[in-house]
Parts: sequence; structure tokens; C-alpha cells
Amino acid sequence: MKDKEQTKRKLIDAVGAIIKSRGFGSIRISKVARQAGVDRKLIYRYFGNMNNLTEAYIVENDYWMVFAEQLNRLFQEVSDDNSQLVITETLQGLFKYFYKQPKMQNLILIELTGSSQLMRSIHNVRESMGQDILEKTDMHFKNSGINFRAVAGLLIGGIYYMVLHTLSNGYNFADVDLESEEGMKAVSETLANVVDWAFKAAANH
Repeated sequence: MKDKEQTKRKLIDAVGAIIKSRGFGSIRISKVARQAGVDRKLIYRYFGNMNNLTEAYIVENDYWMVFAEQLNRLFQEVSDDNSQLVITETLQGLFKYFYKQPKMQNLILIELTGSSQLMRSIHNVRESMGQDILEKTDMHFKNSGINFRAVAGLLIGGIYYMVLHTLSNGYNFADVDLESEEGMKAVSETLANVVDWAFKAAANH
């Protein structure tokens, strides 16, 4: 059992190493087995196929997958009274995780620049999870003229772009320095403020 788990670990890590050095399109069974230093037959034995192995790597590094169980449990407890707080904490958690995790940053870049069916499937899983919580806000925003799905989309897209841009081109974006504690705090607080503004605007409509 220990050898099995060690081999699975080597294979998952090999996928990450290949993605980092040669890109997502370079993933092949032979290359992964060679990188891991194991027989390619073990990929089929432990994962069934290359897609399942790649998915195992993604599940370990994508925010929505890593925290899927906690988020699903949290979403099940969402009500009119706490939906704003849950959404705010989810967005703030995404921002902090995404900033610190180069592997997820790379996955989002792959998703944006490639045409992988697997990455589209992962995207659909994220969308499904987001839909679960956004549906809980429908009554709050009904007839308010505010499309909160669009608000959430802009915030999530802003998180991805701001982090990816600053890490590639320097840490300042719109004069916010993400390398500083003050800059990170400013973005986190602003996420909360935008959500708060949307909820208050709907309530006052």
C-alpha cells in the first residue's frame, strides 16, 4: 500500500513537472512515466488513463477543487441571512489562495490559452459550484436591476487577471502593490466592499 501511494505521488508530481517545464500539451503517458521513473503500466493500474491522472493533479491544485468539500458544506448552509458573508469569504479565500499558488495560476493560464476538454470540464465543475451559491441570492436581487452573477464574474475575473498580470509584469497594478501586506489587505477589503455595495443597493431598490 505504501509503495502504491508513493508511486501515485511520483506520477502526480511528474505531471506537474512536465506542465511547468514544457506545457500542458506536452503531457504524454511515456513522458510522465519517464519523469516519474516508473513503468507506464502503473498509470493505467492506478489511474485508469492519462486524463484521470491529469485530473488528480488539477484537483490537488485548483482552489475550487481543493476546498470542494468545505465549500459544498458551506453552500448547503447558505441562507438569506448569511449569503453575503459566505460569498465574501469565498472570494477572499480565492484571492489569497490564487496569489500564493503558482500551480493554480498556471492551470488558469492553460485554461485561457488552450483547448483541452479536461480543462473545460474542470471549468464546468467550478461553474456548477458557483451556481449553487448564486442561486441562494436570487430572491435578494430579484427585481433590483442588479445582476449579481455579473458582479461575481467581474470579481473572479479581476482576481485572476490582477494576480497573473502583477506576477508577470511587476507587483503594482492600478497602483496597488500586491507584494505588500497593505496591498493584499486593500484588495481583500475591496472584494468585501463591492459585495456589500451590491447587497445594499438591492435592498434599497
